[in-house]
Amino acid sequence: MNTNSNRADLIASLTEDLTPVARVKPGHGVALIGAATLIAGMASIAIFGFWRGMISGEASGYFWITNGLLAVLGAASTAALVASALPRVGARGNAAMWGAAMIGVLPVAGLLSLLSTIIAKRPESVMWAWECAAYGLIAGLLVAGAAIAFLRRGAPVSLERAGWVTGLAAGSLGSLAYGITCPLDTVTHVGIVHIAPVAIAAVLGRLAVPPLIRW
Repeated sequence: MNTNSNRADLIASLTEDLTPVARVKPGHGVALIGAATLIAGMASIAIFGFWRGMISGEASGYFWITNGLLAVLGAASTAALVASALPRVGARGNAAMWGAAMIGVLPVAGLLSLLSTIIAKRPESVMWAWECAAYGLIAGLLVAGAAIAFLRRGAPVSLERAGWVTGLAAGSLGSLAYGITCPLDTVTHVGIVHIAPVAIAAVLGRLAVPPLIRW
């Protein structure tokens, strides 16, 4: 009898301060990150203007391929991020990592294109414009803020993985949000400068996010 009483007292002491909370739903995370991306894109257009080359036929294939791959990586990273906030037993998807590997082809293509122009002694006429990478990172801060807010409501177990996918989502979606305003669309520019925010944000996410979402 004393054993049962002690057990009941222990359970009561552990639960007396608990309060019910709303269940975290995956759709909320997707909607939050999607809204942050949309706001970042609208802010970029308001500040830098809409590039009409996208609708006048001026945009090159490199422009569409790069931004399309950024959108795919952003979607895969968002899915992985949302899943990391809701721990469960089962296989862990690696779509975000495969997406990052896939988009890594673009910097290689950009470097090969640059090398070919150097060998041919035909320097590329378009400037590097590294400020594009900076603006992409700034736009990604909105996405990162939304992702961190969602992760804090969930229960991420692998903080390091959550940091990586947060950085990948912020970098890819931030670069996409700004990229629609940039008229520089050579493979060297979009393949290197517009992909740089993804790598930088992934490293920053791994370092900065885990302390912010730790239980």
